[in-house]
Amino acid sequence: MQAVECKAATSDEVLSAARMASPGVELFVEPTNLLAFGELAPFLAEIGASAKIRTGGVTVDAFPTPEQVLGFLVSCRQARIKFKATAGLHHAVRGEYRLTYEPAPPMGEMFGFLNVAVAAALVWHGRSPAVALAALEERSMEAFVFTDDGLAWRDERLSAAQIDDARSRFFTGFGSCSFREPMAEIGLEAQPRP
Repeated sequence: MQAVECKAATSDEVLSAARMASPGVELFVEPTNLLAFGELAPFLAEIGASAKIRTGGVTVDAFPTPEQVLGFLVSCRQARIKFKATAGLHHAVRGEYRLTYEPAPPMGEMFGFLNVAVAAALVWHGRSPAVALAALEERSMEAFVFTDDGLAWRDERLSAAQIDDARSRFFTGFGSCSFREPMAEIGLEAQPRP
């Protein structure tokens, strides 16, 4: 399916973007104000749009707090809308990392793609906000244990079917400026094309 993205603060801005999108093209709306997203999310559901969250950038102030990401996830779940995440998800788990590839880059706290994916699945399947927040803040790769049957994280368990359900109906994907870093950090080396 084809998709377009826009930034918006109000329902009028969303409607303007929706009018410009071709029929059959999925619209992803990135809120310009995460704190007010709870008011916008029901409108996205009403018009059949999805959401997008920017989880980082090249400056420390571009990163939302774990509480802001949690609020976004909860708002998406309450409105029953899909979302995707982008920017700042180069690593598997939360930690302090280089924000750019410059020789002396700024450092900052970044979310890991596993943090966001697992927190989203937990929210989707009705776990408490406190549990999902702890998943967003997890810093240990070893805390996430994947098996053929699903995922174990701390005291939480998600079956493979639950993960698949969250992936297809809630968290549709994430974007990263790097392909190699995310793959390497979960033990999968990117293979060169033949």
